[in-house]
Amino acid sequence: MLMSSNLEFTIKKVANLLAAVSIYAESPTFLDRISNALSKEAVVKVIGESERILNVGLNNKEINKLPGEKPQISIKVSKDGEKTVIIYGDLPTPYDVEQFIHDVENNIYLARKAGALAMATVNNALVRVGQ
Repeated sequence: MLMSSNLEFTIKKVANLLAAVSIYAESPTFLDRISNALSKEAVVKVIGESERILNVGLNNKEINKLPGEKPQISIKVSKDGEKTVIIYGDLPTPYDVEQFIHDVENNIYLARKAGALAMATVNNALVRVGQ
C-alpha cells in the first residue's frame, strides 16, 4: 500500500504528539493503547486524552514547541533532578489531527503505525539524554 507523503507527514506529527505525552507523563500507556487499538473510537479517545495532557504541559511551560527550519519539542521531566528531553519534529495542527482521525476511520493500521513510530521516537529521545 503506497501512502502519500502528506499522510506520512501527518502520521509522524501525530506520533510526535504521542511521544511527547508519553515522555511528559512518564508512561507508555498511550502508546500501548493506540498501538493495540481495534476501533476508531479507541483511537479518538487516546488522541483526545493526549491532546488534553499536551495542553497541560504547554500551559505549565513544561512542554515547549521550538519552531524553525528544524522544529523541536522540548519536554521537561523531573525524575532524579530536572532533565529536558528533545523530540525532533513538529506537533500536529488541529487539521492534522482531524485528517488523521478521518484516515483511521478507513484504515486502523495507521493508528498502529503512529504508535510504533511514537515508541521509536521516545526511545531515541531518551537514549540521547542518557535515561
